[in-house]
Amino acid sequence: MTAPQSIEGGSRARTRRAILDAAMTLLADDPTTSLGDIAAAAEVGRSTLHRYFPERTDLLRALALHVHALSNAAIERAEPDCGPPVEALRRVVECQLDLGPIVRFVYSGEPTIMADRELAAELDGGDELITEVLNRASSRGTAGPPDWPRLVFWALLNAGYEAVQLNSAPRVQIVDAIMASLVEGTINPNSS
Repeated sequence: MTAPQSIEGGSRARTRRAILDAAMTLLADDPTTSLGDIAAAAEVGRSTLHRYFPERTDLLRALALHVHALSNAAIERAEPDCGPPVEALRRVVECQLDLGPIVRFVYSGEPTIMADRELAAELDGGDELITEVLNRASSRGTAGPPDWPRLVFWALLNAGYEAVQLNSAPRVQIVDAIMASLVEGTINPNSS
């Protein structure tokens, strides 16, 4: 009797994952994408989608937690605590950029997600290793508030996601630009 349950569990997990993957792709491009379009992209019926996620807010919450888990796993895979700090930071930038524009949607673009205080608090954690590598890479103090390097890191990644979405440059050039901005700054007063 346990075999059918594990098959059903596997099937349910695959269906849930297909819905979340479809939502990641479609909502990153168009935040107003309908649940019907997400169901079609996941190759499930709308009633199936509603069985897993009764309301749009349920889907958005699950999507946010899914993307957050992917982000945290990517940070760990980048091993930010290994090697020279600038190289570690580059690996972190690359792994986060690979997640794509859905990160912008989840962390700053969707009011429904940010309106859920409990969820917003959960999404605000998990990047401690990034803060540590930023602190290791910093050779001098910051002129900004204590959390400034972390805020700048995510703002630059946001710009990187936008550049990727606009296809404005090859990925390596975007990573190079983010790294140059992090390491050297963006304005050189001696260049005028």
